[in-house]
Amino acid sequence: MKFNLSKSRLSGYLQSVLQVVPSKSALPVLSNILFEALEDKLKISATDLEVSITATFDCAVSKKGSAVLPARYVAEIIRELPESEISFDGTSSRVEMKVPNGSYKIACFPADDFPKLPMVNTKKQINVDAADLVSMIRRTTFACSVDETRPALNGVLWSTKGDMMSMVATDGHRLAKVSVENKKLKGMSEDIIVPPKVLNIIPKFADESNGEIGIIFGENNVIFNLGDVILSSRLIEGPYPNYEQVIPAENDKRMVISKSDLAGAVRRVSILSNTLTHQVKFNIKNNSLTISTTNADVGGEARETLSCDYTGEGVELGYNANYVTDILAKIDGEEVIFELTNAISAGVIYSPSIPKDNFLCLVMPLRLAD
Repeated sequence: MKFNLSKSRLSGYLQSVLQVVPSKSALPVLSNILFEALEDKLKISATDLEVSITATFDCAVSKKGSAVLPARYVAEIIRELPESEISFDGTSSRVEMKVPNGSYKIACFPADDFPKLPMVNTKKQINVDAADLVSMIRRTTFACSVDETRPALNGVLWSTKGDMMSMVATDGHRLAKVSVENKKLKGMSEDIIVPPKVLNIIPKFADESNGEIGIIFGENNVIFNLGDVILSSRLIEGPYPNYEQVIPAENDKRMVISKSDLAGAVRRVSILSNTLTHQVKFNIKNNSLTISTTNADVGGEARETLSCDYTGEGVELGYNANYVTDILAKIDGEEVIFELTNAISAGVIYSPSIPKDNFLCLVMPLRLAD
């Protein structure tokens, strides 16, 4: 194969593909990138066998061919080069990168050794609004579990019912659910569970302001067509737990409070919280919220009091401060609403500016020490 292109053009796409290259793998070929020189196009691909990414872009190709190059070495060489034109020339076993002041020769794998990537059948593609999908991803993936003993919770549940499209993520301690109107996916045969790794790559390529994203559903995978970039991922096998039964139907206590004031106070107070539980106590009564913590290990105590608009009997609850701040970071607007029942039931958190049916979060309380 033989082709040439500018450093800046190659570097941008190379960085995109590197997101999927595993840092460690039992299969050495997975630490490489597949380069395919086509007719006036260069195609570069990487996979970890779960998630695959392919970028295809214009390139001056003088000889078609393919080779599998070590990702780390190529990326580091390209990064250190000054802006210039780079020429690639080689066979399936050795490639030379020529630059104005020198050259770099690298041994490589033959293309046949690289894992086969999923076929992209655009005839089955369904287009969805990019802004909706990106917004849903940013509001849910943070709540996915990392506990491998419950694999279904390691992904995001993606479902369609009627004219609504929903995404849900939970790790058993917190939950995020977001829904938007979308008639294009109406009739999707069944719910799917998508790994957060592939979803978190999408916002780096998709623009929230406009455009569409093509989606192709396979039997055990999903493909996202982002134009120059194609993402594919295996799906996680279900079933997903019945999350709806943990969302409280009615709460008799309601607190409306400044989001920024609450987030700041929780962050500050949690500095002295237990390093394992990160527990902070919420004491809510008489339009006042007191956030406190004690830490016997360092002999520390912290307390801050904020004003709020509160309806209901006074209540004391324990929360993991990290869970609360993570949720607050995903909620838009200047205020946030907490709907509560008691010290052992999930609290519902949402924005006054977005209907609860469209976006809500849950956080489970921690047991307070006596």
